[in-house]
Amino acid sequence: MVDNGVERNITIALKTDSYIIVNKPFDMYINSNDESVQSTVAKQLANMMPDFVDKSISFGFRFVNRLDYATSGLLCIALSKQAANKARKLFQANYVSKTYIALVRGIINRKDDGIMVKKAIGLDLRDPRGFRMCTPDDDHSICQSPREAETRIQVLGYGKYDGENVTKISLNPVTGRRHQLRVHCATLGHCIVGDYTYSNRSDTKPYRMMLHSYSLKIPFKNEPNIEVTISDPFSSSTDPLLQLEATCTEPITTKS
Repeated sequence: MVDNGVERNITIALKTDSYIIVNKPFDMYINSNDESVQSTVAKQLANMMPDFVDKSISFGFRFVNRLDYATSGLLCIALSKQAANKARKLFQANYVSKTYIALVRGIINRKDDGIMVKKAIGLDLRDPRGFRMCTPDDDHSICQSPREAETRIQVLGYGKYDGENVTKISLNPVTGRRHQLRVHCATLGHCIVGDYTYSNRSDTKPYRMMLHSYSLKIPFKNEPNIEVTISDPFSSSTDPLLQLEATCTEPITTKS
């Protein structure tokens, strides 16, 4: 749905005895020390579920994974220190299956076995804010402490957004580097629609960045697995500016 300025709210996708899985709206911080930021995931969750606020920790909740301010979708919150440590170890060991959906600029050629992007990611020293990331391909001298990064990409279909060619893709990050999916799409020459930072501040017309955390699967040993899939926000029925071909397929959420 095209943004109309109405305040956005989190929703609970799943709750277990140990975890809460939240669907985060786009353009929302998870938490913030800035008192002028009125709405964050932590603040909304505290209002919805005050009995689960842990006053002994900052912001009241243990966020197991993170999403960028502009990215929507699934977040995992642990309800105890033990549960947080257990889930974080699975994330760090790359046992967690994560599927994202995105719209990217231009046409990516479809390959039956998908596209594997293996490019290390480090801090871009050209950014005085210390925010932007880069690959050593850009310039080894300006890419600080690059770490191995790997993303699987599958083309789902093609279409137009506001009259311009786009490709709809699913992304499975094998590793979990900061801005990994955004950087890897940019290195392919196909920035995510609405990505202000990695389009060099040129892609300002869309109402949001078109990146969404769609599916999350956490395999536990001694308790039920967490498997959550939420709705796809990038369809012609929810956004009149998006026109997708009828052959556009659904993302595959199983880990290959």
